[in-house]
Amino acid sequence: MIDYIQEMLDEQPDNMEVGEAVTAATEHLFTVNEDGTKLSDMNATVFHHMTAKLLFLSKRARPDLQLSVTFLCTRVKDPDTDDWKKLTRVMKYLRATIGLPLILGIDDSGVLRCHVDAAFAVHNDMKSHTGATLTFGRRAANSDSVKQKLNTRSSTEAEFVGVDDEMSQVVWTRYFLEAQGYNVNDNIVYQDNQSAMKLAKNGKRMSGKRTRHINIRYFFVTERIAAKVMNMEYCPTLDMIADYFTKPLQGSQFRRFRNIILGIHETMIPRYNIEARQMIRDKRERAALLNEQIQISG
Repeated sequence: MIDYIQEMLDEQPDNMEVGEAVTAATEHLFTVNEDGTKLSDMNATVFHHMTAKLLFLSKRARPDLQLSVTFLCTRVKDPDTDDWKKLTRVMKYLRATIGLPLILGIDDSGVLRCHVDAAFAVHNDMKSHTGATLTFGRRAANSDSVKQKLNTRSSTEAEFVGVDDEMSQVVWTRYFLEAQGYNVNDNIVYQDNQSAMKLAKNGKRMSGKRTRHINIRYFFVTERIAAKVMNMEYCPTLDMIADYFTKPLQGSQFRRFRNIILGIHETMIPRYNIEARQMIRDKRERAALLNEQIQISG
């Protein structure tokens, strides 16, 4: 979607700062200033329009934008100047990474792997945030970054609700592949919270004082494990790819997880960008030449 990105960059309003950024968000992405200056009606409309275009881009070809875009989507009703700066940051990151591709692949293991993580109470209304990636062996065939719909009382509960948020996709993907004739040897959900894993595997009988209030519908996870539709395994936090979709990571951890999700290698990024910019120049030259020929013939 290089043309789509370039079109967004060309349409960037004059009052938006131009430049490049190495990440799509700073560490204070989820921080909301309740006393912030609200955007004018015109800028608020532009903010909404650009966020909607970024949402389409992030879901189709650039999952590395999803966390930032998901947060911006929560702000379209009443954006302020801080939100404008966060949108500007995403555009700067896009300008610096215009050529990044999403390269999908599959291995021969027959195993579906889904990493699910949750960031506890990171939103200004104290709701948590769920992140997930689903892969058939190489790269993220599906990814998700979403604000949870209810308030949770602990990180364990947030992780448990996060798994429930992703269960429809996890179960449906297995059924879909099997319906197409593919053999699915296992369907593994990876978690980095041992307490949430025990709760998911053992069900309501594992509930204690801090978890007995959890609605029974969230124990659908336990039923799916018992039915062997899915399995759950532990993943160390440093290897939890879904962490990328719950926190505005920086530095080497950001680059590492982004490259895994997109299926690219760090050394190839300069080449991708050079090729993308050359493609844009070639198209513009051809369009200009065609326009000139039309004017001459006319």
